[in-house]
Amino acid sequence: MVSGWIMLGLGTLICTGVFANGLRFARMRESFSRTLAEGGRGQLSRRLAGHMLMVAAPLFWLLWAAMCFGLLGPIRNIQTIQLH
Repeated sequence: MVSGWIMLGLGTLICTGVFANGLRFARMRESFSRTLAEGGRGQLSRRLAGHMLMVAAPLFWLLWAAMCFGLLGPIRNIQTIQLH
């Protein structure tokens, strides 16, 4: 049986990494000549993907935390976090 605290810690690390990766993509800049060669669309799509990752990471963390605390019901082989 896995502790809910360990699961919450791992989920937090993963979501932090996804958020940081999204921040990297959102701030990515390319040289002017390369952007012109791609028609100007490459940079926009990378920035959009970065913003989507930055929005999705905290939402996924909330869902993960709800699962670890047992708000979504009992989950097999995970000992949910009990705050007394």
